[in-house]
Amino acid sequence: MSREQFMNIELTDTLDSRENQLTWLTSSLSKSEDLITIEEKISKDPNNPELRIEKGLELCKSQSFKQAIDAYSEAIYLNPFHALAYRHRGHRHLSIRMYREAAADFELSSRIDPSNWDTWYHLGLSYYLLQEYERAERVYKICYDMTDSDELFVAIADWYWMTLVKNNKKKEADDLLALVTEDMKPGPNTSYYRRLLMYKGLLNPDELINFEGALLPDLELATQGYGLGFYYLTQGDEEKAKQMFNDVITKSTMWSAFGYLASEIELDIV
Repeated sequence: MSREQFMNIELTDTLDSRENQLTWLTSSLSKSEDLITIEEKISKDPNNPELRIEKGLELCKSQSFKQAIDAYSEAIYLNPFHALAYRHRGHRHLSIRMYREAAADFELSSRIDPSNWDTWYHLGLSYYLLQEYERAERVYKICYDMTDSDELFVAIADWYWMTLVKNNKKKEADDLLALVTEDMKPGPNTSYYRRLLMYKGLLNPDELINFEGALLPDLELATQGYGLGFYYLTQGDEEKAKQMFNDVITKSTMWSAFGYLASEIELDIV
């Protein structure tokens, strides 16, 4: 036989090991009672994608994000058109810094169910973290147009404003900030609201990182720290911005928080 009749693949001189490529690390944490209960339900109803999503949500409580992604993938295997399974998996792809995979999941989810506000919100964040700010702006505009409450407004307006700033659209950014008032009811998104108030000049920067009594101070540090660092960038003070971003990633334990992820990205940019 001639050489052309044999199969051939192109390989580099150095090859990775089977162990590195095939190992999907499992958590060493003990299973919670709730997780055990969910797995018992799955054993009795193995073709139910909702139970796999329930399992993923439970795993996220212990920050077992890779295992959660596996659970959401199982849900997608059972129902390839399950919009929420893609949305949840995308969120956890963000948590482990797989931003392109996250964007792909959210894009699919948005096509299956274009009415889901959370999907567009997280898709915008995916592009923001990928530094694809024009795409992020397009997506945030869609999400913004769907917003119908103060609670959602302050969440989307915060990231949308920063994206407009990134895209050098000062007028649009100022117009958006003009809609922020001191009598809003931000609900659980108060942290984003406080950032917006600071951007608008209604809250002193020093007050932003005063979160004494917060239930999760490290989450506040990640969230407010990134906002303050971004504010310093808009003021042309790169040194203060770098210090704030560095404080986030060295002092906060909330390594999956959006502010933490964004701080990592900024330190690579600034």
